[in-house]
Amino acid sequence: MIRPVVAAVMLLALAACGTPLPAGTAFPEGHRKPAPAGPPPPPMRDDPVVCAADVRQCPDGNFVSRNPDNGCAFDACPGAGKQ
Repeated sequence: MIRPVVAAVMLLALAACGTPLPAGTAFPEGHRKPAPAGPPPPPMRDDPVVCAADVRQCPDGNFVSRNPDNGCAFDACPGAGKQ
């Protein structure tokens, strides 16, 4: 007996969700305003290069990743050229 009643209540609730509001119904202040425009997306490269997400630990403990502008080779470790 309980299941048919619960099913009927749920169907009535779902049916009420699609009912349009009567004409002249006022919305609260600030309701249904369009969202502001977001920033434009960054420019895309003509030939996108995607490198593996590898990282390498340098002797000093810093980490460097692959550089798409250098053929996906690892960037130099900081201080590697200083001797």
